[in-house]
Amino acid sequence: MRPRLTTGARAALAWCAAMVLGLGLAAAPPSAADPAPEGYFAVYAPPKHEMARAGAVPNDARFKDVQIQFVNVRPQQDLVEDVELVIDTTGAKDVAEFRFAADCAVAGAVATCPVGDVEVRWNAEPNFTYSYKVRAKAGAANGATGQVTYTARSANTPLGNESELTTAVTVTEAADLVLTPPAQYRIRVPAGGSVPLPLEVSNAGSQTVPRTYLRIWGFDGDDRAELLGSYTNCWYQTRDPKNAKSPKVGAVCLLNTPLPADSARHVLSPPLKIGMGKYEEFSRLEYMVLPNVPEQPRGVRGTSGVLKLAPKPQQKAAQAAPPPREIDGSDNSVIVGFDTGQVADLAAAGATVKTRVGERFTAVVGVTNRGRATYRGPGEAVMVEIPRGLKVLGFDKRCKATPNTTHWENYTDPTFGDGPEDDAPVPTGALYRCRVPGELLPGIKPVLGFTLTATRTLDEARGVVFLSQGRAAPGRNNLGFLTVTSTAAVGGTSGGGTGQTSGGSGTAGGTEGVTTGGSGDLAATGSGSTVPVALAAIGAAGLGVIVFVVARRLRRRA
Repeated sequence: MRPRLTTGARAALAWCAAMVLGLGLAAAPPSAADPAPEGYFAVYAPPKHEMARAGAVPNDARFKDVQIQFVNVRPQQDLVEDVELVIDTTGAKDVAEFRFAADCAVAGAVATCPVGDVEVRWNAEPNFTYSYKVRAKAGAANGATGQVTYTARSANTPLGNESELTTAVTVTEAADLVLTPPAQYRIRVPAGGSVPLPLEVSNAGSQTVPRTYLRIWGFDGDDRAELLGSYTNCWYQTRDPKNAKSPKVGAVCLLNTPLPADSARHVLSPPLKIGMGKYEEFSRLEYMVLPNVPEQPRGVRGTSGVLKLAPKPQQKAAQAAPPPREIDGSDNSVIVGFDTGQVADLAAAGATVKTRVGERFTAVVGVTNRGRATYRGPGEAVMVEIPRGLKVLGFDKRCKATPNTTHWENYTDPTFGDGPEDDAPVPTGALYRCRVPGELLPGIKPVLGFTLTATRTLDEARGVVFLSQGRAAPGRNNLGFLTVTSTAAVGGTSGGGTGQTSGGSGTAGGTEGVTTGGSGDLAATGSGSTVPVALAAIGAAGLGVIVFVVARRLRRRA
């Protein structure tokens, strides 16, 4: 007879079947008929663009960029593929001249330019920027305006309705100071020497600039490059704001040489020298020019000579008033670096000490700079291992005990082991993490002092001194050792160990060997005379057994 399912069993089977069916339905893939992910891309063009009125002689420096921005608004993070931009200049052909990229197809007043794919971005910044160049057409009057229109399309994404697809280009009277990019943005400077600031400025506008405002400052707070000289038309910022005689690291200068319309390039006369100190490595300066004075100069005024602009060739122009208006400020500043070719080279500094058990001594370890440039940074982390058999009596206030070797301020923690790829041997003693100040001159001595005493004899016991800065430096000079040799105490005296030591007193004799050490004495407990005492105890117990057996035998004989 077939077994019959109970009511409860049938209910359980029904529930399991429902769950299986439910999970199967939930896991079913979407059908091919599901709609494609929604999205669009947006194009933004500047609503207006001003052009300096053309001069009598065509000047290619008058061509300025008009930037078109593309934004990917697809929610699925898909590419906007094969974007193409059509630029129609028909409405501006009488007032402006245009230049397009070499891969644009130009037919009359219409240019069709391939943009390519536009990727998605997590923020609201434009995903891609495309530019073309424009300048005022010869003969176009001041105030003349034209219209440039754009059409954008993609192979897989529609164009958004909110896109701004027109630019009004207008001819105007204005100045246009232009800084010529230097031939090199990283200039070699002899250590302790100087080079001229590579400033070249011209006026690509239609108005004369009677006076140029020049500002120089350390890029991103850099203050290692020094401005030499002290010109009366300059106001200087000093490295120490409270000391007017400290090195000059920034300046504002008012240059009274007129720059006529469409001028040739001008340079500073006399050249403004930029100096680098004997132990400096690298520094960056930023400088900018303006055709007007945005604020009253402040700082320490120079005391001798006048800094001017020397035109090449020399051109004279009548001073115009009021001061002209700058039409394009995007090319008015330059950032340039000054490089002495010197580098800092941090190295771990260990110490070697010879002492006696119980003597108090100070070992000085840490970091030194073997390079020829000063190291500057937020500070250098140094790990110091105290070898076993040493007791720590005191240590530098810049150090603190740490239980492990992890949590370094690097992208990856260093590795400790015996392999050639490891940064340092595995520490077995007590560890201290120390912070050394951030400015380290070449040849600086280590400064981290540890007051120690040996609790037992040691034969070149080694502790790691390790820093993570420059872990890939040749020779692994980021690794050093604190090496201690201690011999048995003599008599009842004590004193300092060899090396960098400090005087003091300690307990001599056999009791020091059995004292439990401090944070560095990981192997002292149970060492020294403990083993002889234990052997003596075992020997005494054995002797008692022998005496007891002999006594019983004598008793039996009796």
